[in-house]
Formats: sequence, C-alpha cells, structure tokens
Amino acid sequence: MPHLPRLSHSHETDSLLERVERGVTHTQYEPRSKWASIRHKFRKAFAEFLGTAILVAFGSGAIAQLVFSQNNSWFTMCLGWGLGLTFGIYVSGGVSGGHLNPAVSLAMVIFRGMAWADFIIYSISQFAGAFAGALVVYVLNYSAIHAAKHEETIGIFVTGLQNENVSTLAAFTAEFLGTALLILVILSTSDKGNTPAGNIQPLVIGLSLAAIGTSFGYQTGFALNPARDLAPRLFTSIFGWGFKAFSRQGWYFWVPIVAPFFGALGGAFTYDFLVYASGPSPLNN
Repeated sequence: MPHLPRLSHSHETDSLLERVERGVTHTQYEPRSKWASIRHKFRKAFAEFLGTAILVAFGSGAIAQLVFSQNNSWFTMCLGWGLGLTFGIYVSGGVSGGHLNPAVSLAMVIFRGMAWADFIIYSISQFAGAFAGALVVYVLNYSAIHAAKHEETIGIFVTGLQNENVSTLAAFTAEFLGTALLILVILSTSDKGNTPAGNIQPLVIGLSLAAIGTSFGYQTGFALNPARDLAPRLFTSIFGWGFKAFSRQGWYFWVPIVAPFFGALGGAFTYDFLVYASGPSPLNN
C-alpha cells in the first residue's frame, strides 16, 4: 500500500492534494519580522481565506454579469464558478489543501484524519473569505445594484429555488447530489491508487463544478458550499437587503447550509466504500 504524503502534523494525511512531488520540509522556520511570524503561524487560514474570496468573487461576479449584461448565459456563469474554484485552489492548495468549502473540510476530518481544530480554523477562514468575495462583487457593481430592485439582485450573492415548481425536497436532493459528485471528483483525483491529477487537479475540480452547475444546478443555483451561501447571505442582510435574505422563499436559507455537509459525507462514504484502498479511512480499518 503506498504511503500518503504528510502535512506538518504527523498524524494527518494531506487534506486534499496528494502530490508525489510535494514532500515535507523539516527545517526550522525563522521569521525575520513580526508579520512574517504571524503569517507563518496562520498561513493555512490565510490561504483558505484568500482562496475562498477568489472563488466567490469570480462566481458571484459571473452571476452579476448574467443579471446586468446581455452577453452572458447560464453556461458562462457556471464556467465562472468553475474557473473561480480552479484559481482559488491554485492560490491556496499548496499551503492548506485548497478546501474553500466547510463541507469538504468536514469530509476530510471524518475520512482523511484532518484535525477538528483545523476544521474550525478552516471554516472560519472560508466564511470570512466568502464574505470578502461578496464585498468585492458588491463594490464593483454598486451603481447597477442600487439602480435595480433588491429581489432582482439578491441572487447575485445567494442561492435559492429557481422557480415555483422546485420543492424544498427537490432542492435539498440537488444540493446533496451536487456536493457528493464534487467530493467524488476531489477524492478520486487525490487518490494515488486511482488517477491522481497532480498539478492539474485544481483545473479538473473546477471543471467538475462547472459541469455540475450545467447538469444539476438549475433547481437551486448550486451552492454546494455552506460558506459560499451563508456568508454572502449575511452580507446582503447587512448591506441593504435586510432580514429577507434569510426569510425569503419560506426560510429556504438552511438548505444550502445543511445539504452540502450531508452530500460531502455521502460522497466520501461512497468513494471509500466502493473504491478507496490507498490509505487510512474509517472504512479501511
């Protein structure tokens, strides 16, 4: 059985990118300034923050273009989210693993031995990054947003039922399935016993998100990520849309928060139960 590369914590496997070339340095780091010391201590958190901010800035920015421009489409919006995820993972993946999603981080805790303390740090950083990404989109589209009605623009930042024929159960199922498919791609392209994607893994994962959006995303707007939806939802409630950001569509807001966690766990369980044999997993013990 091949050995998985290790993170700085000896009991953890690499939480996402299992690259043969990556290796680990054991050289003692000596910061040359106070900021360098802080950055080194919190670099995983900073990486998750910046990567998630990039994801939401590109994704919500693509939705804004769809709302305000005649030169965009559902597919190009999905591609914007996919490329945003690609770029976000490239920015953060070598440092933190590039989760950018609390649901992904939870799956790594349960199925890949990531520490619960890191899950808390990652989640906080991801929510903060998603909030910052929403702020970027808001600032860049400030005039257009304020010239339109709130109900026409809130969808730039938050997901929801796309039409009256979509039930809450159908929406939950779509979010569950989409997140499960996303985690399947993440785990399979990280698995050295399967088809590891190496340095192009972020691109493959990003394209998978675009494909999920085009194939399964129209019911809900494919959040698939609690941070991607909840943080911008909180942002909109503060910056003009009010409490309606949470109460709209029969209090739909809980679906894109809860369903992705279950979807990520369901997808990881399925992969480990049927395929994974390359390293530690609760299903391999």
